[in-house]
Amino acid sequence: MILIHGLLGSCATMGMLARGLARQFEVLAVDLRNHGRSFHAPGMTYSEMAADLAGFMDEMKLESAGVVGHSMGGKCAMQLAMNFPEKVTGLAVLDMAPKAYEPIWKDDIQMLLDLDLTRITRRDQADRILAEKMPDKAFRGFLLQNLKRSHDSGFFWRSNLSGILNATSDIRAPISGRPYPGRALFVRGGASDYVSDSDWDDIQSLFPAADLKTIARTGHLVHLEHPDLVTELLAGFFGKKN
Repeated sequence: MILIHGLLGSCATMGMLARGLARQFEVLAVDLRNHGRSFHAPGMTYSEMAADLAGFMDEMKLESAGVVGHSMGGKCAMQLAMNFPEKVTGLAVLDMAPKAYEPIWKDDIQMLLDLDLTRITRRDQADRILAEKMPDKAFRGFLLQNLKRSHDSGFFWRSNLSGILNATSDIRAPISGRPYPGRALFVRGGASDYVSDSDWDDIQSLFPAADLKTIARTGHLVHLEHPDLVTELLAGFFGKKN
């Protein structure tokens, strides 16, 4: 099973889900381009990222796998299934629809870029500065996962924040292509506005075998808020490993 993180996440963001699923499946969590330890590139179209994932599977000698993606990673998973259906034995998308979204987090990314890292000696300093305009502590913690310390030159942003900011039009775009005929599961948060009832017709037009599950009183980060429940849903969907 391949796990794909969302915007400004990394393979570590999928860690709780990976550990739960690893009891029944062989699990690989990836870093998308411009994120985590992956390579930096100017474009972030979903076709490009789907090709990255297909290439990763070839390098790992994986003919096919179940694919799980959250948010932006959900769109990558959808595009992979549509462009390379023979590689995807089942698709699970966490709180994302195939539609275009309004640009999100542009101001937040710019705030990260505006931090003078040469004057920061501890991570909590960065957190205090961000708190002035970013009150959600959990969200700050999520973003600050991208802040890393070098052995000899202080703090740095591991993800390519400038590249991600410049690729906003790619990231917000809808996905398109031939419908994926395989099994698909869409899991949404009941308190999230990312997947509405009105999106279901569009989802089924591209994923006609899709099923929808809603986790009540849950926001966009469904796999972080309820990792055990999401693990159970995914395990039931993909089936236990023989």
